[in-house]
Amino acid sequence: MKQYIEVGYALSNRVKCQNCLQQIIKDEIRIGHVLARQPGLNFDKKLWYHLNCLNSIKGDRNQDLDIVNIHGLKEEDQKKVKQKVDQIKKSSYQKKDQKEVKYLSKQEHLQNYIKIQRDLHLIQKKKQCQQAMFFEQIDSPDEQW
Repeated sequence: MKQYIEVGYALSNRVKCQNCLQQIIKDEIRIGHVLARQPGLNFDKKLWYHLNCLNSIKGDRNQDLDIVNIHGLKEEDQKKVKQKVDQIKKSSYQKKDQKEVKYLSKQEHLQNYIKIQRDLHLIQKKKQCQQAMFFEQIDSPDEQW
């Protein structure tokens, strides 16, 4: 699913932020996260947010985010939007890295568990062999005496 970010000034007070559910005031910067669906499957889904309310994005995190209509903003607002998008990208990569670390630590714990189980199994076998040897010595006649 292709995704991009659309920015602009709110044209009216009718749009609500998807995060805080408050109205986005007219002429305030709004960021729209658009998930473009395949052609022929309904319409693109566009979610509007306040500039400070968009913290993360859904969808493919490896995909580059195009910013549409950024040239329609003032230079100050363009800088704010670019900083926010960079922050979102960094946070999504950090989340991905955290998931990878969590996955790797789970693998490490699993390997440690398997090693411990294997060691316990070997210890059990060793004890069984020692017991068998002990009982063989008891049951065998004393040839040494």
